[in-house]
This record gives sequence, structure tokens and C-alpha cells, in this order.
Amino acid sequence: MAYQNQNQSQQRRDQFKPLAPFISSSPSPPPSPFNTSHHAISEMQIRRIKRALCCCGCITALFCIVAVILIVLSFTVYNVTDPEVRLNGVTIINGTLNLKANATSPSPSGDVTLLADLSVKNRNSFAFRYGTTTTTVYYEGRGIGEGTIPPGKTKGKRTMRFNVTMQVVAQKLVDAPGLRSDVEDDQAVNISSYARIDGKVKVLNLFYRKVVVLLNCTVEYNVTTGHILHGDNCFNDIRL
Repeated sequence: MAYQNQNQSQQRRDQFKPLAPFISSSPSPPPSPFNTSHHAISEMQIRRIKRALCCCGCITALFCIVAVILIVLSFTVYNVTDPEVRLNGVTIINGTLNLKANATSPSPSGDVTLLADLSVKNRNSFAFRYGTTTTTVYYEGRGIGEGTIPPGKTKGKRTMRFNVTMQVVAQKLVDAPGLRSDVEDDQAVNISSYARIDGKVKVLNLFYRKVVVLLNCTVEYNVTTGHILHGDNCFNDIRL
């Protein structure tokens, strides 16, 4: 009986005996890095970075090319040059400078209106716009009258011609100390005019370039003939 109990206990222990682990004789293949989700995410990030760098490089190169082209054009075709202002002639349209009637005491008959014929030659490829300008008439450095240049626009590579009316105050001319000597000795009176023309040139319809034209002209009134000679005594000072 005791022997049977011993056999039954041995059988129970054999039933609960753990199994030995299975060891395969063939080695398992190493895990492939291409099959992991982490590596797939890294590859996508690298591709995105490469694409972003490529786009940035292309955009930067494009901007550099455009900048170089604009710089070259600004110094060649689209370079802003100074407009040329010219005085074509001056005539008396009202009043007379009756200076030869009495040389010892010149006496112009009332105020005198002068008409100046001006032309603006735009040597730029784009239009030159300017505003209203006041022209001052001088004799021996003293202001004796003034006129107004109306606003206007001169197209690129074109010349615009216009008239300017200037009013000369006779009394200011008579009060000039050097008038008598000019009439007696030279039979001529030199009258000058000064104007500052503020304008601008719009380049490529993108940006404006400011242009200031300083115009200084001198004309000669002949006492004997009563004519005004303008000659080429005009000087332009340009400020860009």
C-alpha cells in the first residue's frame, strides 16, 4: 500500500515537471533595419529636408539672378540721367523797356511781361514728371520779377516744349544802381532767371528716382534794337 502511494506521488511530480526550452539548431536571421517603422520615419524626414533645402536654394538663386539683372539694367539701359532744359527764346508781350529814350534817367513804361520759350528734353527711358515751379527774374542779383512753370510730364526719350510767362516790376529795375551805367556804356541790360524744377522718374514702374534740375539762364536786352538775345547762356545743375 505504501509502495502504491509512493508511485502515485512520483507520477504527480512527473506531471508538473517543467519542459525544457526548445533550442533550434538553425540561427535566426538578424532583424532588417528596413522593416522597422522608426527607420521609415527617418527616411521620410530626410527626404523632406532635402526637398526644403533644394527649394530654398532654387529660390535664393532666382533672387540673386533677378538682383544682378536689375543692377546691370540700372547702370545701363535704365540708368537715370539728367534731363536737359533749354531756353529757346524770350519776347516782350506786354509793356516796353523804354531805356533808350532818356539814358540819364531810364524809365520803363509800366510793368513788363516776358514770355519765355522753354523745352525739356528727357534723355531717360521713362517719363519725367515735375511739379509747379516758380521762376525768379534777377538783375544784378536783385529780384525784379517772377513767373510760374506749370506742372507737366515728358515721356521717355522725348522733348516737351512750353511757354512761361514772367512779370517784371519796372520800378525794381529802375531802382537798380547799375542800370544807368549799363545803358550808357554797353547799350544792353543783362537779365537772368533762376528756377528749381523738382521732378521724379519712375523706373520699371517699381520705384521712383528723384531728380532736381537747377536752371540758370541769362538773356541780354539790347537797348538800341529793343530785342532780347538769349544765346546759349543757360546752365543746368542736376541733382539725382
